Amino acid sequence: MTSTTFRRHPSLLAAVEEVSGQRRITVSVHDGKPPLLVDDVRLLAALSTLPPGGFTQAEALKAWADAGLGDVQAPLWTYCTKEAGLIVTTADSSLHRHDAYHQATRSYPFLDMGQAKAFDTDNALMRQYTATDAYPSVYTDLPRSQRWPLAKAQTVAAEPEEGGYRLPEQLALLLDGTLGERRRLDPDDTGTYLQVELIFKAVPSGGARHPTEALLWLRAEGMPEGLYHYNVRANALDLLQVQPDVAELAAACPALPQLTGGTGSVAVVMLASAVERPMWRYRDARSARAVLVDVGHVVQHLAELGAWLGWAWSDLPGFDARALAGHTGLDPDAMPVLAMGVLSR
Repeated sequence: MTSTTFRRHPSLLAAVEEVSGQRRITVSVHDGKPPLLVDDVRLLAALSTLPPGGFTQAEALKAWADAGLGDVQAPLWTYCTKEAGLIVTTADSSLHRHDAYHQATRSYPFLDMGQAKAFDTDNALMRQYTATDAYPSVYTDLPRSQRWPLAKAQTVAAEPEEGGYRLPEQLALLLDGTLGERRRLDPDDTGTYLQVELIFKAVPSGGARHPTEALLWLRAEGMPEGLYHYNVRANALDLLQVQPDVAELAAACPALPQLTGGTGSVAVVMLASAVERPMWRYRDARSARAVLVDVGHVVQHLAELGAWLGWAWSDLPGFDARALAGHTGLDPDAMPVLAMGVLSR
């Protein structure tokens, strides 16, 4: 029995899920390759009972025997070290202890744009995508009954008049200042380089995909109470044709009533994601995290900008996203509501 020192693969990720009533283990050491799908929970038990840090084969087998796995020691060891590579020697200096993090954040299909040929490779991929799938619009337009144009944030005076910014100015700063278009790239094809249509906003977004759209149930002086969509193309608040009763929204979000009482101005913000925009560009299940990070940027920007304007942001947890979709007319799969909050003053 060898005295070589081993360790669990530093990129080892394992999860237990239930499929058709059966527990299944998903094990991966590289998320650019298909994961292992294992039905025998003894594998997870074996991996979890290994000594921390380095260990010899003898120490591993003893740990497994103590855990009641003595009858499968030999096949387990062969599988984990040779067939699946779940256990590696500590002599392999190319496997850093932080590999699990790096593999989870920098893996296929993302390219290392520091490489000389990366832009050419990426552009060829974009050509392939446009040849097979229509490029999704960078804008969202929802059926409306009325439109309230907003000023561009940069045109609002740096110092408000006595009494503070008026409501239209506050909404312009909040919405255009967070989600409004700051710059755009028109589609172009030089024959050697393909540029797809992109827009840029104040909030960062992976690949400038900007999937987050804002719907607001607004109660404010001088505007009809109801559900609006911030239309980026028009820089306007569109009063939607679909108008849910506030009681319907409250039923889908139990925390809502306590935050919308009183007579002051209130905006119930529903942040929905046009998921096709990033999905068209990043065709990997793990890129869903970019959609969630995008929503997080918008929440924080609205909260901080709102605080500067005198609006208080409160998160609304525990909402029923599918019920909200039914009340707002959104497709829960194509544009799910991923975050809710209330801006009030």
